[in-house]
Amino acid sequence: MTRAEVVPRGSTAPPAPPARRSRRRSERGGLLAGLAFLAPFLLVYVAFVIWPVGQALQMSFYDWDLLGYTRDPVGLDNYRRMLWGTGMTWDLAHLAPLRLVLLVGTAAVLVRAARRGARRRTLVGAAAAALLLAALLGIHPSSTGSWNDPVFWTSVRHTVEFTAISTPILVGLGLAMALALHGRGRGARWYQAAFFLPYVLPISAVTLIWTFLLNPDRGLIAGALGAVGLPPINWLSNADLALWAIVLTTVWWTVGFNLVLFLAGLQDIDPHLYEAAALDGAGRWQRFRHVTAPGLTQVTVLVAITQLIASFQVFGQVYIMTRGGPGDATRVVIQHIYEAGFRDLQLGYAAAVSLFLFVVMAIVSAVQFRLVSREA
Repeated sequence: MTRAEVVPRGSTAPPAPPARRSRRRSERGGLLAGLAFLAPFLLVYVAFVIWPVGQALQMSFYDWDLLGYTRDPVGLDNYRRMLWGTGMTWDLAHLAPLRLVLLVGTAAVLVRAARRGARRRTLVGAAAAALLLAALLGIHPSSTGSWNDPVFWTSVRHTVEFTAISTPILVGLGLAMALALHGRGRGARWYQAAFFLPYVLPISAVTLIWTFLLNPDRGLIAGALGAVGLPPINWLSNADLALWAIVLTTVWWTVGFNLVLFLAGLQDIDPHLYEAAALDGAGRWQRFRHVTAPGLTQVTVLVAITQLIASFQVFGQVYIMTRGGPGDATRVVIQHIYEAGFRDLQLGYAAAVSLFLFVVMAIVSAVQFRLVSREA
């Protein structure tokens, strides 16, 4: 047994060993080197992302004219104009189907998460957020009232409809195409290139192609319908079909990118897992469920979130093909922001709407990432 060394009172502790000092010096040097490599990206990120967001936040509290020098502080008036109205009331039956689907879906997800051992705090927070959102959806103008900006809510509804329709199609179709082309030999390369080619086209070229295809007089689709005795359809002038035409154009334009991402994910799955599953008697569906789907979880999260954000930001194809028409049948939030800022010269209100869209995208993406990553 050895005795512990006692340091006399008034004396200092022995200096750190040379190895420890050299390790601290190397860690400090590695940190400085890492910051030096990150500095160019951080400067660009701050200059082109953080600073514009801060500027937009400041502008949203002002009556900010684009061409003039009017910069009068208005407080929360821009947000009140966007989110409120006259004669507002709360009704349990307002948007009842949507609220019911929201609550039932949230309950199903929370039950499944609880069985998987999710934290109680997370479950309570998610349930409280769902209840709060369901309650807020009951607020609406009475029969004698109106929204301060009804066009804004029309744009929000069309943006949500476009996102709800296009995102599952793009994710599901991209996955199906990747599964069909995976491991098909050299010929699959040509199909991959053909499907990815539209993605590199500019939006002006894409809309020009599809405007011609959907033309009821000279379009190829009208010609194909006429060949089988069906009348032509005026896709872009029909309020019930115009949004579907935009969805069709977007799917053709961007599904190739999702195809490439899913193919990359499929190539990372170990082939021995499929061989082991086949030896255990697993069928095609069981192999997909227990091998392919878990192996593609991270790729699916990436594709779903990027597609969700892109769908919320839809603008080019809508503005070029329909200008938001017929009427306001395809008007979206980005178009409302563009026209408020550059047509009506109301930069303060446009900044407020853009921040609303930013917050919605951030919340939806965070919830989706949390749920899907927890499933992994």
